[in-house]
Amino acid sequence: MSWVIRFCNDLVNNNYMFTLLIFALIVEILLLPFGIKQQKNSNKQAKLRPKEMAIRKKYAGRDDNVTKQKMQQEIQELYQKEGFNPMGGCLPTLIQFPIIIALYNIVMHPLKYITQLSDSAIDQLARLASGVTGETYQASQSIRFLSQIKSMGYESVRNVEGMTEEVFNNLPNLEIFGGAIDLGAFPRLTEFNWLLLVPVLTFLSYFFSMKMTRRMTYQPEAVDKATGCSNQMMDWMMPLFSVFIAFNVPAAIGVYWIFKSLLGVVKQVSLRYAMPAPKFTEEDFKAAEKEYNVKAEKAPKNKSGRVVRSLHHIDDEDFEDTAEAGRRRREALEAQAAEDAAKKAASSRKGVLGTASVKKDDRDEQNKEKQAKKTEKQTDTAKATETKDTADTAAEANTDNNNNTDGE
Repeated sequence: MSWVIRFCNDLVNNNYMFTLLIFALIVEILLLPFGIKQQKNSNKQAKLRPKEMAIRKKYAGRDDNVTKQKMQQEIQELYQKEGFNPMGGCLPTLIQFPIIIALYNIVMHPLKYITQLSDSAIDQLARLASGVTGETYQASQSIRFLSQIKSMGYESVRNVEGMTEEVFNNLPNLEIFGGAIDLGAFPRLTEFNWLLLVPVLTFLSYFFSMKMTRRMTYQPEAVDKATGCSNQMMDWMMPLFSVFIAFNVPAAIGVYWIFKSLLGVVKQVSLRYAMPAPKFTEEDFKAAEKEYNVKAEKAPKNKSGRVVRSLHHIDDEDFEDTAEAGRRRREALEAQAAEDAAKKAASSRKGVLGTASVKKDDRDEQNKEKQAKKTEKQTDTAKATETKDTADTAAEANTDNNNNTDGE
């Protein structure tokens, strides 16, 4: 890797900032096959989206652990059946770490890896720089006193082992913008200078890179709000962590990080247009739901049986995971509104009297019922009177007979 950086440095005539830019470009080109594989893996996962959503919808509304495990098991079986590996896109990310570590060592030891001086020569240069500035320099961090050595001139270091005039002239030039920024220095909050631009630009470039990468690549279905919250936290925490690193390493590392982030965005955009993610229609989702025996979700209604509008669902159609439910809710509301409008129009055509209910005039029937009851009552009374008269006549006859018998 140091050989590559020396080649880049010679190519740009010892301008270290452009050296880092070319080095970052070479790294991105070398990692391009991994990026292509990552994009293919992402597209393969995107192709499984209708089926994955159908599985999640089948278990929607149940939060017990057994159901969640069963749902995850079905999703994993789907991945295995289709030959998708969720961890297949992690390799390019993991490769970045050894590159950053190696680059850190090269930047921290420019006299060893770029100028290729021996350890004893670097130790002599550290002692010479310490004698001039009074600071204690360590040979293991030659970037700290490289600018001091260059400012001392060749005559002051000509007796150092292996130091020739050609080697001295080819010492890495870490100053940019006319010496306004020294890439070998460490940014400090206590020193307000142009060097503070490096951590700021590191944050902005990294934040922009993460946002664009998330937009340009397929994102798996979020199963709960915690996942979305976690993504937002990562979008802020990782750039802030890069700022923390930028304050604890030479500015050259931060500059490389800036170049790496911006080139990564260019690569991701290019891959997105070269290998676009698949798009699906409503029929694709319905076919997946039919395959997994998912019943269509009905729009929620209130106690009166009517579909209600709610601000909680006002933007459901703007998100992929709730777009289908939002569409059904909108269609149900539109159908209900059309039905209400039709009823209102029919009511208007009939008029007020046509729609008002008229009470039936049943007074004649009531009078007839009363007359019938009165007649029936009179009949019953007559019958009772006749029965009583008959009984009284029979009693009088019996009395007369008894009297006659006693007289005889």
